[in-house]
Amino acid sequence: MSEKMMKILSFYKFIKLENLKTLRKEIQKKLFIKNILGTVILSSEGININICGLKNDIDYTKAYLLKRLKINSVIVNEDEVNSVVFTKLKVKIKSEIVKSGFKLSYDNCSKEHVSPSEWDKLIASNTIIIDTRNKFEYLMGSFENAVHLDLFNFSDFENKITNYKLSDKQKKVAIYCTGGIRCEKASYILKKLGYKNIVQLEGGIINYIRQNPNSRKWRGECFVFDDRITYEA
Repeated sequence: MSEKMMKILSFYKFIKLENLKTLRKEIQKKLFIKNILGTVILSSEGININICGLKNDIDYTKAYLLKRLKINSVIVNEDEVNSVVFTKLKVKIKSEIVKSGFKLSYDNCSKEHVSPSEWDKLIASNTIIIDTRNKFEYLMGSFENAVHLDLFNFSDFENKITNYKLSDKQKKVAIYCTGGIRCEKASYILKKLGYKNIVQLEGGIINYIRQNPNSRKWRGECFVFDDRITYEA
């Protein structure tokens, strides 16, 4: 493999973080030295990263971040690319790692994730499939038979799902998004509203397409938040 091969790394983790300004400075310095580009969002509720760099540098950065933040298990999306997909490095401190209007703790995260192969079985059943992304993303591509809530922003999810009338809240509901992070908060909202049987797609659409590049269950393209615009396995 060429030493010049580029790699994209993305993952999130709901984990209690403190001393955010010091942490931001340290992470920014480490990534800058390794010529890593992309976005790292830090919050007291956790971390959300989407970065790109040379393969060896990304591997080093992943190991550093997991060790520094004492993360033992996490769902990671990694892909090799032929060019840089970000123009700058941004390490930001925000109130949330994905905007929803509330903070989520690890203890309240969903423990019910299903693999891409299991996901296909859900789609073939009478499970309700809900897309938690916005309308633009949904129109670019979606799973077969997915319910769309006509979201403008993810922060609208609670209001929209409240208006979605499901008489039997015991029925299985499967939710998905690009990489999984929005589903963590969507799952919490659904539980708060009384839904009893909720699962989410492990690693999101990106993980699914990587494992099932020729799937007929997924239709269209997956919008991503970098210079690629859409994701291809």
